[in-house]
Amino acid sequence: MESTTEFVARFVNELTFDKIPREVIERAKRQILDIIGVALAGSTQEVGNIALKFVERTGGTPECTVWGTKLRTSAPQAAFANGIFCHATDYDDMWLPSAHPTGVTFPATLAIGESIHASGRQLLVAQVAAYEITGKLHACIDKRGGWHPTPVFGTFGSAAGVAKLLNLDTHGVQMAFGIASSEASGLGLHNGTMTKPFHSGHGARNGVVAAILAADGFTANPNVLDGAFLDTFFGKGSEGSWQLTALLGNPFHLSAPGIGIKMYPSGYHMHHPFEAALQLVKKHNIKAADIDSVELIVPRRGHFDRPTVRTGLEGKFSYQYHVAMAILDQRLTIESFHDERASAADVQHLLKKMSLRIDANIPTNPDITYETVAITLSNGQTMSASEPLPRSHWRYPLAREEWMGKFRDNAARVLEKPNIEKIITIVDKFEEIADINTLTDLIRL
Repeated sequence: MESTTEFVARFVNELTFDKIPREVIERAKRQILDIIGVALAGSTQEVGNIALKFVERTGGTPECTVWGTKLRTSAPQAAFANGIFCHATDYDDMWLPSAHPTGVTFPATLAIGESIHASGRQLLVAQVAAYEITGKLHACIDKRGGWHPTPVFGTFGSAAGVAKLLNLDTHGVQMAFGIASSEASGLGLHNGTMTKPFHSGHGARNGVVAAILAADGFTANPNVLDGAFLDTFFGKGSEGSWQLTALLGNPFHLSAPGIGIKMYPSGYHMHHPFEAALQLVKKHNIKAADIDSVELIVPRRGHFDRPTVRTGLEGKFSYQYHVAMAILDQRLTIESFHDERASAADVQHLLKKMSLRIDANIPTNPDITYETVAITLSNGQTMSASEPLPRSHWRYPLAREEWMGKFRDNAARVLEKPNIEKIITIVDKFEEIADINTLTDLIRL
């Protein structure tokens, strides 16, 4: 009889381009373009510079591109650096259950794809496999504890995508999953530090290592998804593991519940109060000097209740900081989360006027949750707004020009305009590309 792990591994082994709906292929290409831009912007950040220095120091066979740089290194090291770049600004995509799938899986598949001169079609199939395993495995649990799900489940997704590119048979994919089960890790308490983007690089590198070892005959328990992994990480997590087989590719996770492109470079759950506050500011022409107090009404306090913000990284995960940015700047950019902006006098003064209240009637379901922002002016007038569908939501109908504009803005921090437009053309026709080095040549300096 076939085990759960064998069933999932066979799905990866047997997945072909023709089995993937056109909608899913197009969505995968959109996410690939988005993450390239996000990573290029991330390569300019301090955490990106430190990651690059580490990879330069530790060396590796020069076969894979470290995006936005002149460096070429080994596939695991390239996946590590690029994964950190992808999550450096917290600008990478979001879906359900809450995690960032592309930034942890695409650095892995592109690194191996580049090293073996895979075609665009091969890479798309591998990337869809990576998405599907990441999403469906995560959906098996109804609690997350203290884990950061992106590297925990992304390690398996990365291993699946790389295993597909290396043409592992079903048993080989099982071995890759077994190895990955002893690599997956990441604690949620690192939000607001450089270790959060480290998680993405860590998961990408681990997936590469797991699949390469499996390809060379490295052994592991063949049935880690039959209870052991979920039970060890999440208690009685395997009670929901039926979803892993029943819903695998039925529909594909990229199709339902879908995937959102982050339109602000910060923690997704802060986008609800930012947009709610922005509605009020624009509708009523509110100025910070006119404000007496601000109340944030949220479904749970959690680690996003950060009334004291000392650094830009901390601001990325603060309800209060996002509301301050909506009032003071009416925008959120990468520069909004630089330390200089976070420590500015106007920001610190406004943060002191904020309070937070929990309303148990607000649903905690991330698909429909919201936060309410109530602003009281010095004249006693109070106005409030809520936003359940911010622009980064997986169901928000972003127009092509919106996400394309984001890519161009991010990529322009590193690349010249001709290369940027060539990348767009290549990704648009990715399934027709004979060798993905055509792409990696354009994202290397």
